[in-house]
Amino acid sequence: MVSVELAIGFVTIATLLCTLVGIVLLGVTQAGLQRTSTDIARHLARGDQTVAKRIEEQAPKGSEVKVVRDHDGVAVTVAAAVPVPGLGRIPLSGSSRAKWEPGAGP
Repeated sequence: MVSVELAIGFVTIATLLCTLVGIVLLGVTQAGLQRTSTDIARHLARGDQTVAKRIEEQAPKGSEVKVVRDHDGVAVTVAAAVPVPGLGRIPLSGSSRAKWEPGAGP
């Protein structure tokens, strides 16, 4: 009888551990999305398209980058859906806005 209860306990602990690791992964991915959106917005506001494109290529895997330019500056949103065991796919996004640098506006 004790061995069945012990086995159920191990399965429960393993499931909990996988879910907690997934939640930590969400935090790490969110930080990466936010950093990427900030860097892209900053470089686009400076007029540095080449570096912004390079940063966009280094965005977290499976992410989608959306850039909106207007008369005030540039807004960048980077979004991704992260699979977490036991919770499914969780949508995350990071957004940043930067004003145009002198001489780099539209």
